[in-house]
Amino acid sequence: MQQITGTLTSLAIYLALVALGAFLGSRPVLRSRPLPWLGRFQTAALLLLIVTLGAELGANEEITASLGVIGLNAFVITVTSMVGSMLAVHALRRYILKLDKQGRPAGSAQSQEQQGEKVKVDHTLTLIIVVAVVLGMAVGHFILPDALVSHCSQIIQLGLYLLLFLVGLDMGRQEGMLENIRQAGLGVLLVPVAVMVGTFAVTALAGLFLPLGPKDCVAASAGFGWYSLAPTLLAPYSLSVSATAFLSNIMHELFSIVLVPIVAHRLGYIEAVALPGATAMDTVLPVVVSATDQRMAIYSFTSGAVLSLSVPFFIPAIIALPF
Repeated sequence: MQQITGTLTSLAIYLALVALGAFLGSRPVLRSRPLPWLGRFQTAALLLLIVTLGAELGANEEITASLGVIGLNAFVITVTSMVGSMLAVHALRRYILKLDKQGRPAGSAQSQEQQGEKVKVDHTLTLIIVVAVVLGMAVGHFILPDALVSHCSQIIQLGLYLLLFLVGLDMGRQEGMLENIRQAGLGVLLVPVAVMVGTFAVTALAGLFLPLGPKDCVAASAGFGWYSLAPTLLAPYSLSVSATAFLSNIMHELFSIVLVPIVAHRLGYIEAVALPGATAMDTVLPVVVSATDQRMAIYSFTSGAVLSLSVPFFIPAIIALPF
């Protein structure tokens, strides 16, 4: 119950920070100014957050020790859950929502204009993110003393608050924000549903070839990247499944940070929103916005929030299945 209450509190804080930033950004005094520092400050804060996250993970002996024991199962579950979610959301975008790769209605003037352009993609940020994750984990494992490691979670939380506020501020400065929300409509709620369907279907299929079996693979994937809650819910059921879920959800977040820009370019913006799962509403939200467009912040936050709220309900339901 405390976990669920904490989730709702975090959701409220995240939403309030984004809303506050959007409100301030929409004010004429800020919207009329260029604010060139905003994007650079947002990128710097994002990299600091990623390095600190990597340091905290690298300093965790349970994670480093479990890499060789349950790493293969966790890796397969992570990859299949991410692939399944992207395939389901890709079908949703093309055949139900009928949106183009940039998340705009297919056939619209903006969509046709985009199709006529050859977009140049800069992968510099992706490479910097990879280096930041690796550097952070190396520092946390080999250099950072325990006294400083204990403060990493507070730094991550404060950095996350700052990033969400900056994302909201940038959203508010964009013209047509309310129109983007109106265009998204109820279709935005279909994205997390598609993520659930794709994740469960493909991980169940993978479970046919893994020692864990389909049920346990689906249970491990039902954390949707939320590595702090999913293992706690699974521990009374099975310690091995709990450990697998823990490592899998860690991988899910790290892989998403690296792969979101690539997926946004190759597959589409909505697919990039689906990739991070629950972390689309917090840690990976700035990465999604940087790799896509401010319009996708609405999809990303909503998808992450719905998936986060589903975790405390899906995992107990799955492990209660009589097979």
